[in-house]
Amino acid sequence: MCKETLINATIQSLRLIRNPRFFSTERGFQGEFFCALQNILIEQGIIDESNILEMEYQKSEQRHKTRQRPDIILHVPVEVSGTGVTKNNYAVWALKMRASTKNVLDDFGKLDEMFDILEYPLGFFINIDSPLHYFEKYTGSFADRLVTFAIQLTGSDITIKMAYWNNDAIVLVDI
Repeated sequence: MCKETLINATIQSLRLIRNPRFFSTERGFQGEFFCALQNILIEQGIIDESNILEMEYQKSEQRHKTRQRPDIILHVPVEVSGTGVTKNNYAVWALKMRASTKNVLDDFGKLDEMFDILEYPLGFFINIDSPLHYFEKYTGSFADRLVTFAIQLTGSDITIKMAYWNNDAIVLVDI
């Protein structure tokens, strides 16, 4: 699955969230973002009878070697693919409302676990109602797999900042 396609779908989904109510709670934002992302991925033919988007899917220590409960994942479930738990994992999204540095470092650690143990090739961190994307705080081993966003709604204007790693440097983009 193309990294650029999932980045663009994430950006499109973020742009669709314009109701101030969704910027007041993490869970509310997550639900609205999930619906927008799911619709875009269906329209693009990425979600089908095997590829699915799931919220807060509980990973188990015995089966997955982690007890993670990622906010959103895109994958093919083992029951459908018949392969192991490290196969057919495409992307993971972590969301935080006005994240502190401590919250961010905790989520970056969880994303690293998803990258390392379950071999997710792409992970997103979305900081809701904040100007801070926090990419510069990432110290893990998978910078090339991480894309971070900061999103704010001011009146009817949405501000989105994106950061990612490219050619040994952080790339910052105002969307």
